[in-house]
Amino acid sequence: MIKNTEEANSRAVIFEALMENQGSIVSGTALADKLSITRQALSKNIAALKAEGLPVESVSQKGYMLSGVEDTDALSSTLITYSLRDNPMFGRCICLKETDSTQSVIKKLARGGENAGVVATAEVQEMGRGRRGRNWQSVSGKNLMFSMLLRPPLLPGEVQLLNLAAGLSLKNTLRALCGLPAELKWPNDILCRGRKLCGILSESAGEAERIYYAVTGIGVNVNMTEEEIPDELRGIATSVLIESGKTWPRWKILVDFLRRFAAAAGLLCSEGGAEALLALYRKECDTIGKEINVICDNESFSGTASGVTGQGALIVKTGNGEKIFAAADVVHLR
Repeated sequence: MIKNTEEANSRAVIFEALMENQGSIVSGTALADKLSITRQALSKNIAALKAEGLPVESVSQKGYMLSGVEDTDALSSTLITYSLRDNPMFGRCICLKETDSTQSVIKKLARGGENAGVVATAEVQEMGRGRRGRNWQSVSGKNLMFSMLLRPPLLPGEVQLLNLAAGLSLKNTLRALCGLPAELKWPNDILCRGRKLCGILSESAGEAERIYYAVTGIGVNVNMTEEEIPDELRGIATSVLIESGKTWPRWKILVDFLRRFAAAAGLLCSEGGAEALLALYRKECDTIGKEINVICDNESFSGTASGVTGQGALIVKTGNGEKIFAAADVVHLR
């Protein structure tokens, strides 16, 4: 573990030096001297950066050059961690090629005492899950699947607030960064023109009076084509590519989201912050005010979504009076 940490730190220092001189050649001797390592060790670190998918070019007899970072689609631990350097909540990203699920990766770290602020991504999840135990499928190299380790000052019954913060933040990322007319459907589904773009799931461990840790996992359909969407989801699911007409660097979407989520979830650490978050959510939730159908425990209810409680439950006015739903499937009727 110590060796792996040292290697990651060395890659980070090299990458920072290349970023500061992006588009220019940086002397290999200067980089080796900066880290007090041999040229052989430097070459090993450069190879590791290239293996992460970073556009590092070796220039014979001169050194190394980094260019085209803005356009790279690589989910690189070094690039994303570097891009989180000013984030007040998140400071480290682990990027995996394949895992059972990023939720299980983060849970293992949490149980081992890891501090909050770690993010794990994966290109392939063998056992990815969505809300209510649903399977979450993805195409390798096309989408964004990640989980975050959080240790919020919340009670177990307040975990839904993390889902609301995540949904709010992702909607604003897709609108501001990608220019999509994204909508936030209670509690945390993101839609675009009526089709689903992402799923969000928060899980926690704790006792009656406090949470030990929470893990929020998110899957976003980013660069899937229409043909790559499973047949059973055609007309139901969509992607950022389909809706915008262009491919997107997934790391940029992740970094922008984590910046917005840090601000939203950070409210929960301050007095009165939960109500401030809920006020933002009520303003941005596109379900509120709509005629909807609510499916809960094999029953269906129709009515008008009128608000959200202090715990994030949905308030619906029906023909038989007001009903409150802590968990349910919602369909926007118009």
